[in-house]
Amino acid sequence: MRIISGKYRGIIIPSPKESIVKPTLDRVKENIFNIMQFRMEKSRCLDLFCGSGALGIECLSRNAEFVDFVDNNKQNIRELEKFLDKIKAQNFSLHNLDFYDALKLFKDENKKFDIIFLDPPFDSDLAQVAIQKIFKFDLLNDNGIIVFEHSLDKINSYQSKVIDSRIYGKIKVDFISK
Repeated sequence: MRIISGKYRGIIIPSPKESIVKPTLDRVKENIFNIMQFRMEKSRCLDLFCGSGALGIECLSRNAEFVDFVDNNKQNIRELEKFLDKIKAQNFSLHNLDFYDALKLFKDENKKFDIIFLDPPFDSDLAQVAIQKIFKFDLLNDNGIIVFEHSLDKINSYQSKVIDSRIYGKIKVDFISK
């Protein structure tokens, strides 16, 4: 995996060791960020189920104001911390928490996000719960977007507005707003 654009362009992001991380393919990531490019600068972002942190790192590279990274795997967070230190990244926070605990923490801190990346394990229903809690806890800014990557064969029902969907082989990306 590599950083597509911005100040860290071309740097290789290491995959976490001893983890079942399903990294976002470079071409999918590139298309997501082409769609989101005008929303990126000065945005507050959340990379939920971050794994290697590739989506959040891309945000930092493209001048996001701040990125919160969340993963329940301690090793993923440690590797991500080493990498962010190596590239001297700033304006981020790492959270080694279950997604629900992290969302509750953000609610308690009155945090809101412009962009939330949701890339949970494809064989889980975690995204449905996460989307429900994001809206229940009012964590998305009024013009904010949830970028949800999932397998094409997964049926999803949202109580929110899908403003765009893209298909990349067996992967589907939904762009969800309030």
